Amino acid sequence: MQQAAPPAIVPAAPAIVTRTSPLVVAIVVDQLAQWQAVERWKSLPPSGGFAKLVAEAGATAELHHGHAYNATGPGHAALFSGGTAHESGITANGGLDENGKWQNPFLDPSTKLIGPLGPVDRPGSSIKSLKIDTVADNLRREVPGAMIVSLSVKDRAAIFGGGRKPDSTLWFDTALDAFVSSTAFGDSFAQPWAADAGELGFGARYRKEVWKPLDVKWLASLTDLPAPDIGQGDFQGLGVRFPHDLGKSKNAPSAMRATPFSDTMLLDVATEAARAIRREDKRALLAISLSATDHVGHMFGPDAPEAWDQMLRLDQSLGVFLGKLDELYGPDGYAVVLSSDHGVGSTPEVMNQGFCGIAKPDRFERRCDRSLRLQEYELAKEAEAAADKAIGAGDWVKGASEPFIVLTAAARALEPKKRDKLTTAIQKAMEKVPGVLRAIDVRKSPATCPPLSDESIDALVCRSIDGATGGDVYLLTKPGVFIDSGYVIGDGVNHGSPYLFDRAVPLIVRPPRKAAITDAKAPAFDPKDVVDHRAYAATLAAFLQVAPPALASGGRDLSGARSP
Repeated sequence: MQQAAPPAIVPAAPAIVTRTSPLVVAIVVDQLAQWQAVERWKSLPPSGGFAKLVAEAGATAELHHGHAYNATGPGHAALFSGGTAHESGITANGGLDENGKWQNPFLDPSTKLIGPLGPVDRPGSSIKSLKIDTVADNLRREVPGAMIVSLSVKDRAAIFGGGRKPDSTLWFDTALDAFVSSTAFGDSFAQPWAADAGELGFGARYRKEVWKPLDVKWLASLTDLPAPDIGQGDFQGLGVRFPHDLGKSKNAPSAMRATPFSDTMLLDVATEAARAIRREDKRALLAISLSATDHVGHMFGPDAPEAWDQMLRLDQSLGVFLGKLDELYGPDGYAVVLSSDHGVGSTPEVMNQGFCGIAKPDRFERRCDRSLRLQEYELAKEAEAAADKAIGAGDWVKGASEPFIVLTAAARALEPKKRDKLTTAIQKAMEKVPGVLRAIDVRKSPATCPPLSDESIDALVCRSIDGATGGDVYLLTKPGVFIDSGYVIGDGVNHGSPYLFDRAVPLIVRPPRKAAITDAKAPAFDPKDVVDHRAYAATLAAFLQVAPPALASGGRDLSGARSP
């Protein structure tokens, strides 16, 4: 017997409460590069969310992440704490278990996954590996009764926004097709407003339509339709070109992450969180990390029609969400700080056509000699061969897990001279691999890194390495070269480099305003002001009226850069 579809969310009418503090909304659009904002937002409609934010902004800037390996975990940790990977201990999105298999470093065996009905017999996620405090941690410490909610499709994107003691930190679990949390963040799933999002199969209600272009004429004016082969991958049976039918996917809940529908789902849940917060007169932080742009970029590449359509649909969904905030709080009742955890470059197919061989890089350092994808299994094989040749046959290399070569326990236990010989051999072998610029012995990375004002390659690499976490040999790739993400091997794109196309992202600070600006043409987004990543946490803390995290204390506070 077919089970009936879960009922649609029916929002509860908020009680009339005169709030004394504005809601502070921290938005992170995963994998949104500055070059995309500068070059593409001008094509979006004036009624969309990005135009509204730019028009109502008190400040805009180009934000530079201060580490070389730009990825979701290190990027979110940096935004919400002000600390680089060297300081936070969050050096990568994944690692290798004792058998050399990829593992989620945020899974915590001491915790349980948790849903509305209670704990599930699976490990939950936590931020016990984070060495430093976040904005949310300071808010909880200074204002114990504040409301803190953090939401994302990814656990590694949600957990840093909510800190250690949130009211609700939720992410989407593809096995349950619903939002979940962890006992690391409390004994219960979340507040009652979120119970619906935790029902088994919740995600199915967002998979009722085939993904087709929202505006065919607009898309055709900016891209080639049908799309040429520019490196698009077929993720979970979605296909490489429009239309994309989730009903034909091998794993629809997983595949949905690489469609705009996952952002729509998340913003619906965020709207319910905003309604719940509206009913309370408490200082509040609502952190929202939108992941669809990242997944779409990984599978199809940022130049595919799918990436353009994703931007248009996200713009529309953001506009709806911001309109709801205007209705619930009034234009003067909330502030927004929007940025990204990292950028992205083009696929090798696009990069080789448009950016390789040019005399000078563009302002975002898009230049290469030969753009290509490196495979982790091939890197590990080369590293093992070099180690065997240097010190004799053995089990010395556990594997490669971007951006590291990871040694086995036996290799790490070698006496110093022998380990030095092994590591040097691996470094030399890696630097012969086409696309690898440098291989760095993690043990020899400086204990203290240069200040963030130093954006040299050496400084950026130093700030990506923490000797206690990650791997043993750090791989620095050449511009346009990346380690394959593994989502669709041999297709799509990845990030993780120190070049500006990967680490320069937009920053928009929208303070409370006397009146909303709607359907007005926003000024072109191309700010000349450049800030480091600490500005995000410093600005959030200022809006929340708490001290910034210690490592963000030197960051630019843009909360009052211009009167609204």
